[in-house]
Amino acid sequence: MSTELYSLVVQTSHPDLVIDAGVVTLGEENRKKLDAMRRREEKLRLAQASCALLNSGGGVIKMEMANKDEHPVELGLDLEKSLRELIQSSDLQAFFETKQQGRQLYIFVKSWNCSPEDGSTKPRICSLSSSLYRRSETSVLPLDSREAFSFLKKKKSSVKCSLMENGAPPRKNLRAECQDISELDRALKIFQRERIDYGHKLAFSESTSIEFKQFSTKCIQEYVARIIPEYIPAFANTRGGYLFIGVDDKSKKVLGCKTELVDRDSLETVIAEAISKLPIVHLCSSEAGVSFRTKFIDVYQEKNVCSYLCAIKVEPFCCAVFSEAPKSWMVNKEKGVYRLTAKEWVGMMMDADPGEKGGILSEDFECQLSLSTSPPCCRPVYSRKGLEHKANLQQCLFPVQKISAKQ
Repeated sequence: MSTELYSLVVQTSHPDLVIDAGVVTLGEENRKKLDAMRRREEKLRLAQASCALLNSGGGVIKMEMANKDEHPVELGLDLEKSLRELIQSSDLQAFFETKQQGRQLYIFVKSWNCSPEDGSTKPRICSLSSSLYRRSETSVLPLDSREAFSFLKKKKSSVKCSLMENGAPPRKNLRAECQDISELDRALKIFQRERIDYGHKLAFSESTSIEFKQFSTKCIQEYVARIIPEYIPAFANTRGGYLFIGVDDKSKKVLGCKTELVDRDSLETVIAEAISKLPIVHLCSSEAGVSFRTKFIDVYQEKNVCSYLCAIKVEPFCCAVFSEAPKSWMVNKEKGVYRLTAKEWVGMMMDADPGEKGGILSEDFECQLSLSTSPPCCRPVYSRKGLEHKANLQQCLFPVQKISAKQ
């Protein structure tokens, strides 16, 4: 599920940040003729460069038009859509301006900034994806940046409320009041079994905490490794739950994974390794990883084992589990364009206004510019309390000792 960082070159010969995004096809009609892979690659390259500059104080994206003529042309609907989704606004002009010179197109990117009226709910940085998932009824839903910001704030608040006096990690809320406990009890009874009949119809349905999966591929290990980064974080970030692999979701009948296609030990290793690679970020004092258990249940047809029902029981996680690192980038001339780790991303998303953190400066100075709606690379501006004139400020910052007349 990783997003490749396509070749983006930072040009260091300019005083401003300039990213060369290479050759891009522009114009709606021209882009319709592209094959799907190239169309996606060009769109992602532009989005990555835009995201990096928005998060790093702004700059310029330089692109060479793949079009053979030099007539003025629009970006293309898919490129415009990707930029709107990035800033979560229909007003592209608020952050982007374009200029075409021959076959060169320049996009001037402004620094990301949350609008004052809703700065408390907007994230401080831009992202193509948060890589955070949650369960909603029978669905797995990706959280956009705003939803992820709200999710992290709630997690942080619950950690503060749940911490014991001795600093132990917060207790896990195993079930919400609205959850159907009887369904979970039935799921647990199946999970605890050692054998089950082929075609057995389960007495419970998919729900927020239960998911059925059946597959048609012979590559069971690759299939499981592919679905782990989506379903396991979603369960862990919600209330925990069960992933049953080998159950038809429509009929609720157990079919299992055919014995000749599955090596149980190898599949269990694949599952454990896939879960161990999931990025986690703690907002509490705990250092625990994702808590889970894998169980293989023999599926009998007549008197013989014909397949295995693979079940994964996931406990709710105290903080945040990601499917991969968030799709968010920054840029500087030394490191070039680089992707943020989950820990870096959460730190920047949740970072408080430096003017609110206290300390020596805040005791003697007033914070004149709040950073609660600014990108993380900005710094606060202070002024001395009670000073209204430049001369007084100079005396404060550069005190001059009076020289004795005798000297």
